[in-house]
Amino acid sequence: MKDTNDLTQGPIMPTLMKLTLPIIATNFISTTYGLVDMIWVGRLGSGPVAAIGTASFFINLAIALSTMVTIGTGIKVAHCMGSGQLEKAKSYIKNGFMMSILLGLLYMSLVLLTKNQLIGFFDLGSDEVERMSRQFLVISVFGSVFSIVNTLFATLLNAMGNSKQPFQIFSIGLMVNIVLDPFLIFGWGSFEGWGVAGAAIATLTANILVTALFIMKTRKSELISNTSAWDSRQMKEVIRMGLPITIQRVTFTIISIIIAKIIVRFGADAIAVQKVGIQIESISYMTIGGLQGAIAAFFGQNYGARRFDRIGQGYRQALILTSIFGVIVSLIFISFPQQLFSLFLSDQTSLELGADYMRIIGYSQLFMCLELMTVGAFNGMGQTHIPPIFSISFTALRIPLALLLSEPFGLNGVWMSIALSSVFKGVILVFWFRRSLFRMNKQQANY
Repeated sequence: MKDTNDLTQGPIMPTLMKLTLPIIATNFISTTYGLVDMIWVGRLGSGPVAAIGTASFFINLAIALSTMVTIGTGIKVAHCMGSGQLEKAKSYIKNGFMMSILLGLLYMSLVLLTKNQLIGFFDLGSDEVERMSRQFLVISVFGSVFSIVNTLFATLLNAMGNSKQPFQIFSIGLMVNIVLDPFLIFGWGSFEGWGVAGAAIATLTANILVTALFIMKTRKSELISNTSAWDSRQMKEVIRMGLPITIQRVTFTIISIIIAKIIVRFGADAIAVQKVGIQIESISYMTIGGLQGAIAAFFGQNYGARRFDRIGQGYRQALILTSIFGVIVSLIFISFPQQLFSLFLSDQTSLELGADYMRIIGYSQLFMCLELMTVGAFNGMGQTHIPPIFSISFTALRIPLALLLSEPFGLNGVWMSIALSSVFKGVILVFWFRRSLFRMNKQQANY
């Protein structure tokens, strides 16, 4: 099977769609791991959901830290592919895997040593919920090592223009997770099940299987299997490229933890509602993230080939696609909030809180989609330092806004702070990229 595809030639929209659809499907499958866990665990009540929601912040932090390697490696490999430097791409790939494994093991060790303090920070008010949360965290952090490696595999294959293989492999992992979840959570026959721990073990097993499949499927790949020796200079380049995005995502996760601390004042039900709401919202987040990944790969290869005309045309067409999708998602969230939430939680209090969450967040979905797509455009051109400037600033604004708006509006004020910051980020990033694109075209015209 062909390992790579040239994204610098051919019609732009078909090329983008051919690359985007498998990435969207792959992202959707990755998100469905959490959705499946949440659907089954939701039957145990809001306490177990709150336990998973609390522990998940630190699993998300592992993935955020890994972008320092995965994003930087993906960008550099895409640039090498566009400029025909295959040997250099091999070296970046070797470095990427070594750094990913080392980072995963270091983070796992740190979490295992501090798990009591990490969960205790939230002051959940229930010893049982805290116990379940620690249990879920310990099992899941082992899985995060495999998740980081799987993300790098998918990022590299996408950068090579081969987005179908990650979709196929993650699909198998999802099927395993779906089969294992109810059995390990609720039991079967004489086996009583492990509850929250069972959900974590099901996902861990699926992640290990996905890693094994990636290794098997790519062992004959010339780019991935026959790589060169460690290169510290390239390692520094990858970290420099990925560090701004890592700072952005780590900051986002830390701010989310602080926001969760504010939400906890309204009770465990509120934390459970936020966790479920994030899972529902992640469907749109991951879908547009597929376009983000495609844009990053498309822009990366064309930037390496100095095809600036295709970058401008590609962004305009991606902007139209993103706007259509964002409007549709906004309308669904605003029109059917309670129906969406009832898939996960059934008690009346949670349904009412969840409906409010979906309506308020719904108004920001278009702008969130525009933000994510534009981040992919910046990343593809190697300008990874620009999006974090705006993202960190306006995401941090959520904390004072949440404190301010929660006084008159209660819990809804917290949801409003999240929605408003997304609107600001979407508008400003689109404006800034179009400005950067204009300057880039002007500079090229002067040569």
